[in-house]
Amino acid sequence: MLDGEDTRRSGIVVHADGVSILNLSAHNFPVDAFRWEDADHFRASYLTVWNVGQYGIYVEGGEHGAVDHDYVSGAADAAYYVGECAHCNATIENVVGTLSAVGYSGTNASEVVIRNSLWDRNGAGIVPNSYANEAHPPQRRAAIVRNTVTNSGRVPIPIGTPLAGFFGIGIAVAGGNGNDVRENRVKGSERYGIVVFPTARRIAFATPVARDPGPPWRPSGNLVTRNVVSQSGRADLALANGVGVGNCFRRNAERSSLPPGLDGARCSRAGDPAVTRAVTGGLRRMFDAALRTRRPPEYTELPKPPLQTGMP
Repeated sequence: MLDGEDTRRSGIVVHADGVSILNLSAHNFPVDAFRWEDADHFRASYLTVWNVGQYGIYVEGGEHGAVDHDYVSGAADAAYYVGECAHCNATIENVVGTLSAVGYSGTNASEVVIRNSLWDRNGAGIVPNSYANEAHPPQRRAAIVRNTVTNSGRVPIPIGTPLAGFFGIGIAVAGGNGNDVRENRVKGSERYGIVVFPTARRIAFATPVARDPGPPWRPSGNLVTRNVVSQSGRADLALANGVGVGNCFRRNAERSSLPPGLDGARCSRAGDPAVTRAVTGGLRRMFDAALRTRRPPEYTELPKPPLQTGMP
């Protein structure tokens, strides 16, 4: 067990290919618990992480990897991050992400599979996203399959990410292309169960407010099928304006959508104005609003998770 004592930055940082980290626990690191940077053929299995200032398990620029049978709680940025890879060829499965600002965040993460996992009481559940601040934009071709996403945005959690503006969303396709979102169960999201929307060209936190961040990333070719979505605060299924072509909602079980009749309709580019205002209004403004209205706890204040099963 690695104890950061809220002073050591990270638990283990990897800069080499072919490194597996297995059957360990880590907690109370101000940055990350387990981190791979430009390291291919990685494996993160049977890891337990709680109460970290940024990420629980973080992989940047790594390809051909597996993240499985892990439990992350209380991450102020994201419980899991696999991103900045043009051909990630990575799988995240049989994991739990809970009580974190975002369950899964994958900036420009293409060819990732996220399946058979539980995302419970995070600010936002699963958020693949496109931004030019990081390598290999835009995000493309992720498969988000057979996950359970519950109560997104419903409880106080630590906030240490610009993506806090997407709180209350179960699954968000934020500026990505060609993603397959199917057979998931999404319940109790504060705002939207599953939503597709464009993102600004950059996360423009470090630039003057008046500077134009550039044209947005317009999601296209995303298929949302056979999901069961219920008890969302504003709409179970949602589409914003400003998207590209071929975003299709088919054979989902939902009670509400914005615009109405979204499921089963033609793959329209016409979204809902209220959804557009809610999720495309600038990350700085949405981030500041989240801090002001939610009064997030510090990452150090979250509870310790229950004992987890080790490797067989």
